[in-house]
Amino acid sequence: MDAKHPIIFLLEDCPNTAVIVERAVMNEMPDVRLLWARNMVEATARAEGLRIDLFLVDIGLPDGNGLDFLWKMATDHPASRAIVMTASPLPVHRLHTMALGALHFIEKPFQLDTLVGQLRAALDKAAEGEERSDFRATLENVTPADILQLKCLTGSTTIVEFVSDQQVGRIRFEDGQIADASVGAVRGVDALYEILGWKRGQVTEHPCVGFFERTIHRPWQNLLMDAAHRLDERLAIATA
Repeated sequence: MDAKHPIIFLLEDCPNTAVIVERAVMNEMPDVRLLWARNMVEATARAEGLRIDLFLVDIGLPDGNGLDFLWKMATDHPASRAIVMTASPLPVHRLHTMALGALHFIEKPFQLDTLVGQLRAALDKAAEGEERSDFRATLENVTPADILQLKCLTGSTTIVEFVSDQQVGRIRFEDGQIADASVGAVRGVDALYEILGWKRGQVTEHPCVGFFERTIHRPWQNLLMDAAHRLDERLAIATA
Protein backbone atom coordinates (compact mmCIF):
# COMPACT_ATOMS: atom_id res chain seq x y z
CA MET A 1 0.00 0.00 0.00
CA ASP A 2 1.10 3.56 -0.72
CA ALA A 3 1.14 4.86 2.86
CA LYS A 4 0.86 8.46 1.65
CA HIS A 5 -2.06 7.98 -0.72
CA PRO A 6 -4.06 4.78 -0.04
CA ILE A 7 -6.90 4.07 -2.45
CA ILE A 8 -10.52 3.46 -1.47
CA PHE A 9 -12.63 2.02 -4.29
CA LEU A 10 -16.34 2.87 -3.94
CA LEU A 11 -18.91 0.76 -5.82
CA GLU A 12 -22.23 2.56 -5.38
CA ASP A 13 -25.03 3.20 -7.87
CA CYS A 14 -26.70 6.01 -5.89
CA PRO A 15 -25.09 9.39 -6.78
CA ASN A 16 -26.30 11.05 -3.56
CA THR A 17 -24.66 8.40 -1.38
CA ALA A 18 -21.50 8.51 -3.46
CA VAL A 19 -21.22 12.29 -3.12
CA ILE A 20 -21.73 12.08 0.65
CA VAL A 21 -18.98 9.47 0.97
CA GLU A 22 -16.69 11.41 -1.37
CA ARG A 23 -17.06 14.62 0.65
CA ALA A 24 -16.53 12.81 3.93
CA VAL A 25 -13.31 11.23 2.68
CA MET A 26 -12.13 14.51 1.18
CA ASN A 27 -12.73 16.44 4.40
CA GLU A 28 -11.71 13.86 7.00
CA MET A 29 -9.09 11.83 5.10
CA PRO A 30 -7.37 14.27 2.72
CA ASP A 31 -4.46 11.91 1.95
CA VAL A 32 -6.79 9.19 0.68
CA ARG A 33 -7.74 8.80 -2.99
CA LEU A 34 -11.35 7.78 -3.63
CA LEU A 35 -12.36 6.11 -6.90
CA TRP A 36 -16.04 5.68 -7.70
CA ALA A 37 -17.85 3.26 -10.01
CA ARG A 38 -21.64 3.01 -10.45
CA ASN A 39 -21.98 -0.59 -11.63
CA MET A 40 -20.07 -3.85 -11.85
CA VAL A 41 -18.98 -3.45 -15.48
CA GLU A 42 -17.53 -0.01 -14.82
CA ALA A 43 -15.99 -1.14 -11.53
CA THR A 44 -14.27 -4.17 -13.08
CA ALA A 45 -12.73 -1.99 -15.78
CA ARG A 46 -11.62 0.78 -13.40
CA ALA A 47 -10.11 -1.61 -10.83
CA GLU A 48 -7.88 -3.36 -13.37
CA GLY A 49 -4.20 -2.69 -12.82
CA LEU A 50 -4.68 -0.66 -9.65
CA ARG A 51 -3.44 -1.42 -6.16
CA ILE A 52 -6.57 -0.93 -4.09
CA ASP A 53 -6.35 -0.86 -0.32
CA LEU A 54 -10.04 -0.91 0.58
CA PHE A 55 -13.27 -1.71 -1.26
CA LEU A 56 -16.46 0.02 -0.09
CA VAL A 57 -19.20 -1.91 -1.89
CA ASP A 58 -22.99 -1.69 -2.05
CA ILE A 59 -24.89 -4.97 -2.34
CA GLY A 60 -27.73 -3.98 -4.65
CA LEU A 61 -26.45 -2.84 -8.05
CA PRO A 62 -28.21 -2.35 -11.39
CA ASP A 63 -26.18 -5.09 -13.09
CA GLY A 64 -25.50 -7.54 -10.32
CA ASN A 65 -24.58 -8.13 -6.70
CA GLY A 66 -21.72 -6.30 -4.99
CA LEU A 67 -20.80 -9.49 -3.15
CA ASP A 68 -20.19 -11.27 -6.45
CA PHE A 69 -17.93 -8.37 -7.42
CA LEU A 70 -15.93 -8.80 -4.21
CA TRP A 71 -15.20 -12.47 -4.72
CA LYS A 72 -14.03 -11.72 -8.25
CA MET A 73 -11.74 -9.03 -6.86
CA ALA A 74 -10.22 -11.51 -4.41
CA THR A 75 -8.08 -12.94 -7.22
CA ASP A 76 -6.63 -9.64 -8.47
CA HIS A 77 -6.63 -7.77 -5.15
CA PRO A 78 -5.96 -10.41 -2.48
CA ALA A 79 -4.52 -7.99 0.09
CA SER A 80 -7.47 -5.59 -0.09
CA ARG A 81 -9.95 -5.15 2.69
CA ALA A 82 -13.67 -4.62 2.30
CA ILE A 83 -16.65 -2.86 3.84
CA VAL A 84 -20.10 -3.90 2.62
CA MET A 85 -23.07 -1.49 2.58
CA THR A 86 -26.78 -2.14 2.11
CA ALA A 87 -30.08 -0.36 2.69
CA SER A 88 -31.89 -3.69 3.24
CA PRO A 89 -29.75 -5.82 5.55
CA LEU A 90 -30.66 -9.49 5.68
CA PRO A 91 -29.10 -12.33 7.68
CA VAL A 92 -28.11 -14.02 4.42
CA HIS A 93 -26.08 -10.93 3.44
CA ARG A 94 -24.10 -11.25 6.65
CA LEU A 95 -23.35 -14.86 5.78
CA HIS A 96 -22.11 -13.71 2.37
CA THR A 97 -19.72 -11.17 3.85
CA MET A 98 -18.42 -13.76 6.31
CA ALA A 99 -17.69 -16.06 3.40
CA LEU A 100 -15.85 -13.34 1.52
CA GLY A 101 -13.74 -12.06 4.39
CA ALA A 102 -15.27 -8.57 4.53
CA LEU A 103 -14.15 -6.63 7.58
CA HIS A 104 -17.34 -4.70 8.18
CA PHE A 105 -21.02 -4.72 7.35
CA ILE A 106 -22.66 -1.28 7.50
CA GLU A 107 -26.36 -0.52 7.16
CA LYS A 108 -27.75 2.49 5.33
CA PRO A 109 -28.46 5.18 6.32
CA PHE A 110 -25.18 5.35 8.21
CA GLN A 111 -23.60 7.99 10.41
CA LEU A 112 -20.69 9.63 8.63
CA ASP A 113 -18.46 9.58 11.70
CA THR A 114 -19.10 5.82 12.02
CA LEU A 115 -18.25 5.20 8.38
CA VAL A 116 -15.10 7.35 8.51
CA GLY A 117 -14.00 5.52 11.65
CA GLN A 118 -14.40 2.16 9.91
CA LEU A 119 -12.54 3.38 6.85
CA ARG A 120 -9.64 4.60 8.99
CA ALA A 121 -9.53 1.39 11.00
CA ALA A 122 -9.45 -0.75 7.86
CA LEU A 123 -6.67 1.33 6.30
CA ASP A 124 -4.67 1.30 9.52
CA LYS A 125 -4.80 -2.50 9.59
CA ALA A 126 -3.75 -2.63 5.95
CA ALA A 127 -0.77 -0.41 6.75
CA GLU A 128 0.41 -2.67 9.57
CA GLY A 129 1.53 -5.34 7.11
CA GLU A 130 1.47 -7.98 9.83
CA GLU A 131 0.57 -11.63 9.65
CA ARG A 132 -2.87 -11.94 11.23
CA SER A 133 -4.39 -15.02 12.80
CA ASP A 134 -7.80 -14.06 11.39
CA PHE A 135 -7.51 -15.09 7.75
CA ARG A 136 -10.75 -13.25 6.99
CA ALA A 137 -9.09 -9.89 7.65
CA THR A 138 -8.44 -9.56 3.90
CA LEU A 139 -9.74 -11.04 0.68
CA GLU A 140 -6.46 -12.93 0.32
CA ASN A 141 -7.53 -16.32 1.57
CA VAL A 142 -10.91 -16.78 0.00
CA THR A 143 -11.18 -20.55 -0.34
CA PRO A 144 -13.24 -22.78 -2.64
CA ALA A 145 -15.53 -23.44 0.34
CA ASP A 146 -16.14 -19.70 0.75
CA ILE A 147 -17.03 -19.32 -2.93
CA LEU A 148 -19.21 -22.43 -2.79
CA GLN A 149 -21.21 -20.95 0.09
CA LEU A 150 -21.68 -17.67 -1.76
CA LYS A 151 -22.94 -19.29 -4.97
CA CYS A 152 -25.31 -21.57 -3.06
CA LEU A 153 -26.67 -18.81 -0.83
CA THR A 154 -27.39 -16.64 -3.87
CA GLY A 155 -29.20 -19.45 -5.70
CA SER A 156 -26.79 -19.36 -8.62
CA THR A 157 -26.84 -21.42 -11.80
CA THR A 158 -23.27 -21.28 -13.04
CA ILE A 159 -19.98 -23.16 -13.45
CA VAL A 160 -17.02 -22.11 -11.31
CA GLU A 161 -13.57 -23.23 -12.42
CA PHE A 162 -10.65 -23.52 -10.02
CA VAL A 163 -7.01 -23.86 -11.10
CA SER A 164 -4.49 -24.84 -8.43
CA ASP A 165 -1.00 -26.26 -8.91
CA GLN A 166 -1.78 -27.07 -12.56
CA GLN A 167 -4.91 -28.95 -11.57
CA VAL A 168 -8.26 -27.84 -12.97
CA GLY A 169 -11.49 -28.41 -11.08
CA ARG A 170 -15.04 -27.42 -12.02
CA ILE A 171 -18.15 -27.18 -9.88
CA ARG A 172 -21.58 -26.78 -11.47
CA PHE A 173 -24.37 -25.06 -9.54
CA GLU A 174 -28.06 -25.38 -10.40
CA ASP A 175 -30.44 -23.03 -8.55
CA GLY A 176 -28.08 -22.79 -5.60
CA GLN A 177 -27.34 -26.51 -5.30
CA ILE A 178 -24.16 -28.34 -6.26
CA ALA A 179 -25.03 -30.53 -9.23
CA ASP A 180 -21.65 -31.74 -10.51
CA ALA A 181 -17.92 -31.52 -9.85
CA SER A 182 -14.91 -32.76 -11.78
CA VAL A 183 -11.13 -32.90 -11.46
CA GLY A 184 -9.59 -34.67 -14.42
CA ALA A 185 -11.26 -38.06 -14.67
CA VAL A 186 -12.70 -37.85 -11.15
CA ARG A 187 -16.38 -36.84 -10.96
CA GLY A 188 -18.98 -36.20 -8.31
CA VAL A 189 -18.51 -35.93 -4.56
CA ASP A 190 -14.89 -37.14 -4.60
CA ALA A 191 -13.96 -34.40 -7.05
CA LEU A 192 -15.80 -31.81 -4.94
CA TYR A 193 -13.93 -32.83 -1.79
CA GLU A 194 -10.62 -32.61 -3.63
CA ILE A 195 -11.36 -29.07 -4.83
CA LEU A 196 -12.45 -27.98 -1.35
CA GLY A 197 -9.04 -29.01 -0.04
CA TRP A 198 -7.17 -26.60 -2.33
CA LYS A 199 -5.67 -23.53 -0.66
CA ARG A 200 -4.45 -21.32 -3.49
CA GLY A 201 -5.28 -20.76 -7.12
CA GLN A 202 -7.25 -18.88 -9.72
CA VAL A 203 -11.03 -18.74 -9.98
CA THR A 204 -13.18 -18.03 -13.05
CA GLU A 205 -16.90 -18.31 -13.71
CA HIS A 206 -18.61 -19.65 -16.84
CA PRO A 207 -22.25 -19.87 -17.96
CA CYS A 208 -24.01 -23.23 -17.87
CA VAL A 209 -24.52 -24.48 -21.43
CA GLY A 210 -25.44 -27.82 -22.91
CA PHE A 211 -26.50 -31.11 -21.37
CA PHE A 212 -24.77 -32.46 -18.27
CA GLU A 213 -25.04 -35.52 -16.09
CA ARG A 214 -25.90 -34.70 -12.49
CA THR A 215 -23.44 -36.49 -10.23
CA ILE A 216 -24.22 -34.84 -6.86
CA HIS A 217 -27.64 -35.00 -5.20
CA ARG A 218 -26.97 -34.07 -1.58
CA PRO A 219 -27.67 -30.66 0.04
CA TRP A 220 -24.65 -28.39 -0.12
CA GLN A 221 -24.68 -27.79 3.65
CA ASN A 222 -24.15 -31.51 4.29
CA LEU A 223 -21.41 -31.66 1.69
CA LEU A 224 -19.52 -28.79 3.36
CA MET A 225 -19.79 -30.44 6.77
CA ASP A 226 -18.48 -33.74 5.44
CA ALA A 227 -15.64 -31.96 3.62
CA ALA A 228 -14.65 -30.18 6.82
CA HIS A 229 -14.57 -33.47 8.71
CA ARG A 230 -12.40 -35.07 6.00
CA LEU A 231 -9.95 -32.17 6.06
CA ASP A 232 -9.74 -32.37 9.85
CA GLU A 233 -9.02 -36.10 9.68
CA ARG A 234 -6.36 -35.54 7.02
CA LEU A 235 -4.70 -32.88 9.16
CA ALA A 236 -4.78 -35.13 12.22
CA ILE A 237 -3.09 -37.95 10.29
CA ALA A 238 -0.45 -35.58 8.89
CA THR A 239 0.43 -34.22 12.35
CA ALA A 240 0.30 -37.57 14.16
